[in-house]
Amino acid sequence: MFDRFTDRDLATLAAATSTTTEALAQQLRLRPWTGADLLASDDVFDAVMDRQAHPAQLVSPYLLFSVLVHRAASELRTAAFVNEWAGMKVRLPVFDISGVHEFLTDPARVSFLAGLLTAFSGPRPLPIPVDDRYDLVSIARWLDAVPESDRVVLLERLGDLALFLSGVFPDSTGSSWIAPTDAERLGKTVGLGSDAILGLCDSLGLGGLDAYETLGSEWYKAVSQSRPAPMIADVSYRFRAARRVLNHVADRFLFEIDPGFGFAA
Repeated sequence: MFDRFTDRDLATLAAATSTTTEALAQQLRLRPWTGADLLASDDVFDAVMDRQAHPAQLVSPYLLFSVLVHRAASELRTAAFVNEWAGMKVRLPVFDISGVHEFLTDPARVSFLAGLLTAFSGPRPLPIPVDDRYDLVSIARWLDAVPESDRVVLLERLGDLALFLSGVFPDSTGSSWIAPTDAERLGKTVGLGSDAILGLCDSLGLGGLDAYETLGSEWYKAVSQSRPAPMIADVSYRFRAARRVLNHVADRFLFEIDPGFGFAA
């Protein structure tokens, strides 16, 4: 986790905690478990979000998103409800959030979400030529035409996209339902049966969010079955909770503070 911080990141963290860069680096090497509390602290949040300078000028995308996700996690751990998407710019409280609370008991899951956001803050190369790297169907068409090693890369990309799009842009994904032909193509990538594929087109419930959760979870499971990927396997069984945490991050921070790092395909 902390090996992804730049020298500027460490300097920012050190200044926020009134220590030296060398002392902080040693602390994180010897006691890495203290990092979560550090990233969630008010002093670090204030230092990174200093309004006298844009966050993008102070720290790397990874540190910025780590701070935002850890702050959101701190808020949700004691929350009695979570705001759930219920329509375009409409959120309703959901009080059964035991899944979110359980998700946040593992700091590695929180770091996973920070890494996911960071990955979409810059271009990500794919082993296939596609015009729209956010388009699930365009990527899915290549799954049977690439070597197994590339197939796993594409499956992970599909899972990441499903989590990212449903987590950060629920107004778009929730309001859009998957067309039957697209649902069939996407569902068959993970061997879904006809009933499950029809469920991807269901306009009831959470609309497109349900479909993205179903597919994203299955894509992550497929990745973990093809290569060792313990955190991806872990999140595959907690996909809705992960999506809800990202919804909170997006609504609470990303679209309020303009972090300065655009999301790229």
